Amino acid sequence: MNGEILAIKIGLVQTLTFADGTTLETAIRKQPVAKVEVNATGATGNDVGLKAHHGGVDKALFFMSDKTFEKLTAVIGKDFDWRGTAVYGENFVVSQLDESNVCVGDRYQIGSTILEVSQPRKPCERLSKNTDFADTQKIVRETGYTGWYVRVIQTGEIQQGNEIKLLERPYPDLNMMYLNQLVSGNTGNEIKSQLEAVLNYEKLAEAFKRTVRAQLARLS
Repeated sequence: MNGEILAIKIGLVQTLTFADGTTLETAIRKQPVAKVEVNATGATGNDVGLKAHHGGVDKALFFMSDKTFEKLTAVIGKDFDWRGTAVYGENFVVSQLDESNVCVGDRYQIGSTILEVSQPRKPCERLSKNTDFADTQKIVRETGYTGWYVRVIQTGEIQQGNEIKLLERPYPDLNMMYLNQLVSGNTGNEIKSQLEAVLNYEKLAEAFKRTVRAQLARLS
């Protein structure tokens, strides 16, 4: 299923004071642009604040479905619009694609770039601070409305309105929602065997594999 780039957002690290009084260095409030140059580790004019957990080759850019944005926003009782300043740190808002039909290893041509899906986003507490809703991080984890990260296979330019063309799908059963559900805290032998199995998928990012191993350790 092909989609479309509905919005592009980039931003550099700035000092923000949130509604709870916390002050942090963060790039979560990215601003809309019409086009962006994509490089091996992200995009020109874009950065991340918490580099221990965000950014890098496997988390070069963050994608979110327009429908996921709307569903998550409704659940937390807000009126955010995906067309404006980033709320969840999103670089791209897209149509047609979401956590149920995007899989690890998917390769997409977008503009002159080729991008490969690496893992779902693991929500952090900054989502709760930026939305001014204490349970946002928890809700993202429980619903699986996480969005997904990509690595850059071919650099180039992406413009608003570009088509998202699926080129390859090596792991059709390894979609984002399935992975999110695996690490959501379920127990049992079946879950354990499924967690062990996903560690064998080469294109699944190492950061997410660490989360899987931690879940396996809790089950042992």
